[in-house]
Amino acid sequence: MSTLKKRARFVAALAAPLLLSGATLTVVAPAASAAPSGADACTHPGWSNKSSGKGTAKGDSVKVRTGPNKECGVVATVGTARVLFYHCWVKNSAGNKWTHVRIDGLNVDGWVYNKNLDDGGSVHPDNKC
Repeated sequence: MSTLKKRARFVAALAAPLLLSGATLTVVAPAASAAPSGADACTHPGWSNKSSGKGTAKGDSVKVRTGPNKECGVVATVGTARVLFYHCWVKNSAGNKWTHVRIDGLNVDGWVYNKNLDDGGSVHPDNKC
């Protein structure tokens, strides 16, 4: 099943924010918008599970995105109480490292900017997507 289909299935099931362990987790449907171009374009690189690492968000409203760029849609917003399982990492066109993650307890995955992860995310060369 494609990531987009998985995301749609869970968005339908989780229409309202969930209160989990004292922190809010919000799952949102991707918004339709004009695609930016150039360095700000949202890309969707391939990924695989190469890491056994895990971590948490550095703040209470860290965005999990559809791709490794701030212009990409948001699939969820997580706080410090949610564990994120790392898959692999990429460097985007701006030179920033992003980690592909899965949110613990949910079948929701996406990309988080490494500076928004408590331990800097997945960065080992063997874990590059």
